[in-house]
Formats: sequence, structure tokens, C-alpha cells
Amino acid sequence: MDLIEDIDLFDLIPTIILGVAEEARTMRTPRNTGQPGGVYLQELLGSSEKRIYSVLRMKRETFLELCNWLQIHTDLTPSRNISVQEQVAMFLWTINYSASNAVVAERFQHSGETVSR
Repeated sequence: MDLIEDIDLFDLIPTIILGVAEEARTMRTPRNTGQPGGVYLQELLGSSEKRIYSVLRMKRETFLELCNWLQIHTDLTPSRNISVQEQVAMFLWTINYSASNAVVAERFQHSGETVSR
């Protein structure tokens, strides 16, 4: 008696499907799956004045002038991965929402170290 001949492949299909479903259920999802911070900021700056004010607590023009002033008059500089505008937006987000480092890291898709710097 050969075991392979005794196995009905159609009987195995539900078992295979259950195995695949269980594997998919237990697979880990990445922590950071949101919109990158730079993309979020550009989308925000292109939206309504009301939304910009709600998030940044200032008008678009004021935000852009603040970023320019900080870049000229302070040591604040863009890095390879984050612009001055995004750095300022992360700070404003933090104080506006009393957000933790982890919340800001998740919203802007940067490491906690980058956010705290």
C-alpha cells in the first residue's frame, strides 16, 4: 500500500488554506506603516488654512517665515533625512498635542532618536 496513492489532494486543500490563514494572522506587521513625515507635511501645507492652523497653530505663511528665520538665525539645519520645515513641524506637533516622543515618531515616521534631537 503506497501512502501517496491513498492521499486525496482535495482533502488537503482545507488544511493548506487553514495553515496559510494562521501564518498570515500571526505574521508581524511593521510598526511604521503611515505616510512619511515629509509627505505628510507637504500634504498639510497644501491643504486648507483651517487645517494648517489646527495642526501647527499658525498660518502657512507664518510657519514658512518661522522656518526661514530659524534656518538663517540659528544653528537649525536640514539633515540628509529631514528638512528644517519638518523639524519645526514635529516640534509644533509636540507642543500642540502634548505628544510623546513615540507619538511624534509614529506620526512623522522617524526614529525616537531623530525626534528627540
